Amino acid sequence: MIRALEVASLALAAAAALFVMVLAVRRVQLARAARRTERAEARLRPLALAILDGEEPHEELVRADAAVVAAVLSRYARRLAGEPREHIARFFERSGHLAAERRALHARRAWRRAAAAFALGDMGHPGAVGPLVGALSDPSREVRSAAARSLGALNAVDGVEPLVRALATGSVPRAVAGGALLTIGADAVAPLLELADAEDDRVRASAIELLGLLGDAYDARQFSHRLRDGAAEVRAKTARALGRLGAAQASEDLRAALGDRIPDVRAAAAIALGEIGDRSAVVALWAQARGDRFEPARAAAHSLAAIDASLLHEAVPGALLGDHLAEAADLSAVGLIER
Repeated sequence: MIRALEVASLALAAAAALFVMVLAVRRVQLARAARRTERAEARLRPLALAILDGEEPHEELVRADAAVVAAVLSRYARRLAGEPREHIARFFERSGHLAAERRALHARRAWRRAAAAFALGDMGHPGAVGPLVGALSDPSREVRSAAARSLGALNAVDGVEPLVRALATGSVPRAVAGGALLTIGADAVAPLLELADAEDDRVRASAIELLGLLGDAYDARQFSHRLRDGAAEVRAKTARALGRLGAAQASEDLRAALGDRIPDVRAAAAIALGEIGDRSAVVALWAQARGDRFEPARAAAHSLAAIDASLLHEAVPGALLGDHLAEAADLSAVGLIER
């Protein structure tokens, strides 16, 4: 028995030594490959910069060099816009890299499809938008996420609707889909306004939330009627969006929303009225702060402090304020609630 344990321990020690040796060899190989890549990039960087200026390579690049130039240009493309980015896109199209990565979106392995989706975003070519929209339906979550990121990088307005639906259904992580839509920016507002009337209440809610971040007070006029939507989430998101946009024209509807049957909607309406600074809502907010459930009451108290902190500091003795109003008075006194 002892002899068997000795043999087993020796075998384990030998296996561990072999494993360490393999790791060491692999580390050396990776270090050498990194040095070769650095030397190749230094040698080919002038060519990459010439491509940025619109020059065409005078000679056919060998395959390895073309890959290095493509890697350098991909990094540049993430930080560039205008003509230099167009020149990069043209290089990827003429060199065949664009077509190769589009084909790779149908590869058998998910990691290869994800890598292709990511690379297409850095190429800056509008011809990648359609295939990337299709990749949002890929079975792999990693591929869908890479496609969403790249649609944002390409400023793909045609990708707004599928991105919002992916965001609403959770098929793409919220941070990824939302980040892509925010990257597209103001160009996404028009399709978002259309989606504010979508049949799916999850899509309506997501679109309106994004409009609160990307739109302006004028855009608010086109979705403020959603304060009367049948879905509570849509009503709440609408109230928050109207507050962020400072949509004073919706103040009356927001005051009416303080009587909504859903606490989250009442809280959102109260927050929005505070952001807008609607003094006409003071009485209703005061009543809500004194008598509603925790979240709506706290939101109403903080909004009152934002509208006019003197209402809390001077108009009523502290003992009569109640917990939420007293808290808001204290926070405003130290500058943690500001208009």
